[in-house]
Amino acid sequence: MSHPEQNYVFEIARELGIEIKPLDHKEPTRSCKEKLNLLQEDSSFRDWTLERIVKALYFSRNNNPLIGIITPELDKNPNHRKIFHEVLGMSKSNAERYWPNKVPTGMVYGTCTPFPLESGMGTEISDLIIINHPSIDHKLVDISVGGTDEKSFMTSMHLPYGAIYQILRRQFGDRVHLYRAT
Repeated sequence: MSHPEQNYVFEIARELGIEIKPLDHKEPTRSCKEKLNLLQEDSSFRDWTLERIVKALYFSRNNNPLIGIITPELDKNPNHRKIFHEVLGMSKSNAERYWPNKVPTGMVYGTCTPFPLESGMGTEISDLIIINHPSIDHKLVDISVGGTDEKSFMTSMHLPYGAIYQILRRQFGDRVHLYRAT
């Protein structure tokens, strides 16, 4: 993580015994597919599939705080209307007015990370929702680390998918939700 306000990730991971592996890439990537293709150039990642590349989508509506959805790349965006309704109790008509057209401080499109700056939670971001995906809970996944400079597009980290929820929940409590699709 490139920002001091993301140190909580390493501190909590250490407390929970979760290993985090930072990676530097030889070239920048701006999409999950680009990241997978780059990783698969290394034989140790040849068996990785797109679902092991995790994206963070941040939804906005007017001046309301952002709502984040963290999901494996499944080649489609999650149904945020349904998720916001089921997890946050938001009406579907209100939820449909949210769009993934903003990113939080410390990120740009292509570097969105599940781990926002501490100061943004509760102010800039109201909630984070992690899509439950048990088949990869214990597998290493690739996430962006945030940042706004060119190096941010060439850096990622690996950790078990289930650890994302554990770390965020420990840090931000009830603002973090696990969505189990029905």
